[in-house]
Formats: sequence, structure tokens, C-alpha cells
Amino acid sequence: MSGARAIDWELLLDRLSTLYGRGDWRVPYLRDHAEDPFQVLIGTILSQRTRDEATSAASARLFARFPDAPSLARATPREIEPLIRACGFYRTKARVLPACARELLERFGGEVPQDLGSLESLPGVGPKTANCVLVFGYGLAGMPVDTHVHRIANRLGVVRTRTPEETEVALRKVVPVRYWLPINPVLVQHGQNLCRPLRPKCPECPIASLCATGLALRTGRRPPRPSDAPPPTRRPRRSRPQPRSVAGRRAAGRRPGP
Repeated sequence: MSGARAIDWELLLDRLSTLYGRGDWRVPYLRDHAEDPFQVLIGTILSQRTRDEATSAASARLFARFPDAPSLARATPREIEPLIRACGFYRTKARVLPACARELLERFGGEVPQDLGSLESLPGVGPKTANCVLVFGYGLAGMPVDTHVHRIANRLGVVRTRTPEETEVALRKVVPVRYWLPINPVLVQHGQNLCRPLRPKCPECPIASLCATGLALRTGRRPPRPSDAPPPTRRPRRSRPQPRSVAGRRAAGRRPGP
């Protein structure tokens, strides 16, 4: 955390929410419109190393046939695989998903737990998935960190971390709890649009003035992440003047022309 900088999170969320038309982030929308915690859990496991559109299609097919823990617990990998084939590591997930559903039934009476420790004890569940269940399944304060949130937090300069897991721990220390709910959906959308992995669109970004990377690139300084530095400009190679006379060519070690 050495070198991390403070940031005005309220201003940041205001500007990004306005840009993406998310309404007032202060309204606890997630708490009032929480999704089915079981489907959030299973859908987030499916989303691991998978594009959003593939996750959505696979989740729809899976839940049309196995909508709850009892039905998924009875499913076989052979039944699940064709439904989720578009997902990364679909064979592994086809084994993990019914195992996760069985543990929900055996250990938690079929209910998805509401604490990180219990959630992370389930098959296929890591820190990001557990936090997604808290935020999107129950409307509880959590800090889901995917590659977008990890990248943007480091570009902002509020953390100095190497992995999303480290970023989650660091953000919990520097972000006030009242901002935890809206951070993930807002930063993920920003990472998909302007703050992209390669060539971020800093001139179009409404939070560039709050961002260590945006400020550095604007003033010609080094950004927090070396990979965000612009490539060095190459000076045009100056050609040596060619002697025109025979004597000049001889002096330069060249044979005179005919």
C-alpha cells in the first residue's frame, strides 16, 4: 500500500454514474431488487474466465432446466455440459456446479449463506464470487474485484497490487463502506468502455482529473503502471550528407563513379 493516494469516491461515482446513465448510486437499488442468491452464485461461477455474453446464454439454458439447488444437485456432468459449453473450462464447471448445490443442501439447508467464510468454503467459490453473492444476491456490502476493478484501482493510484485478490483486501481498507455497493457495477462498465486494458481513452474520461494515470499522461509523467506508459517516440534518423564530387567520394572512402 506504499504510495497509494486518497481519492474523492463520491465525486468519482457521481461522474461515472452520470456518464453511464446508472441513476443515483446512493439509492440502494441492489438491496431492494436483489436477484435470486442461488442463481447469482451459480451464474458467477459460470462467469469465471468467460465473456459476459457467453455467461448470459449459458446461465439461461442451465436455469431453464435446473433452476434451484435440489434440481442441480441431481444433475450429472453429462447433462450439464451441453448447456454450458460456451463457458471456459465447461467440463470442470459441469462437475463443480452439482457439487456446490449438494453442499448447499447438506450444510446450509439449501440456502445460500450470507458470509464470506461460508461462501468461500463451497466448491468453485473464490473471493470474487463470494462478494458478488453478497452484493448482487443480498444487497449487502461487499467488494467484488474482477480484472476491470483491479486494473482501474491501480490506474487510479489508490492501490499498488499485483492480483485481484490483493486488490480486494486493499480496497476494503481505503474505500468507505458506504461506497462498496456501487463500485463494482460502475467500474466494470467503465472498464468495458473507456478504461480498457489497452489504450485507455483518457481524453474522453470524466474522472481523468481524479486519476493518477490520467494526470500523469496529461502532464508527461510516469503513470503508476509501467504498462500504461505511452511508447517512446522515435526520432527520425538523419541521413548523412553524400559528397558530390569525385574528390569528396574518395575522401569518404568510396569509389568514384564513371
